[in-house]
Amino acid sequence: MKTPIDRTYLQSYLLQAGIRFDFNLVDTVCNRKLSLTFYLAVIAALLVFGLPLGMPGNPVSELESAFAGTSEIGAGQKLFFYCLLAVLLVYILGYLGRLSYFLTLRAKLRKDPAPIAVEAYAVVCLDVRRKPSDALTALLGRLLRHDPTAFCKYAVVYKELGTTQPRFFLSAAVSARKLCFIPEHIGRVFIHRTKAQLYTLDDKSGYQTASARQNAVFGNFAVSSDNLSTRQGSDAALSQKHE
Repeated sequence: MKTPIDRTYLQSYLLQAGIRFDFNLVDTVCNRKLSLTFYLAVIAALLVFGLPLGMPGNPVSELESAFAGTSEIGAGQKLFFYCLLAVLLVYILGYLGRLSYFLTLRAKLRKDPAPIAVEAYAVVCLDVRRKPSDALTALLGRLLRHDPTAFCKYAVVYKELGTTQPRFFLSAAVSARKLCFIPEHIGRVFIHRTKAQLYTLDDKSGYQTASARQNAVFGNFAVSSDNLSTRQGSDAALSQKHE
């Protein structure tokens, strides 16, 4: 049976209910840091650099070629490996540059002396497709678990305080299903002054929860996609929060 704190919604449903928010790119990139794909790219670059004969990491001298019967790879293969190495290096340097940019941006944004006060509103399953890889993720979920949201990311939705027309913001998106959610927990949002879609949310700043009843639910987590709130079952909760 669902309880009032099991507030997990599909992003597509929240959009239909008029709740819109920008993806929290800054905190998502900063919290993820070096991902698995980055390490795989580094390993692949090292292999391409050092394994094929004739590459800079595995040169073949004329003496070795003459007496040991060792010959380096052909010109066409060498061009292919050089191109592959260049692509991997561009990806690695671009990844590090992007991470450095967002880490610097987050530190700069959090120096703003006038952040926006927000409170935790719900947990959202980010099922809306933002890029081509999201379609592949949904297809993989259908094939393996018969559920297009099986591999979706999750985040906590925060609602702006002190206004009749609140804005909504997201915490960093994570892949794990167990996302800590404390109803009405207070946080701070720092927005980029010229690019409103870029913001950082500080929900671990030592702020107290909005009321004492939050202590009893500190250990509650988001429910899995099998128990996602449906539109019929959550209209009352949404309307109550808007009032």
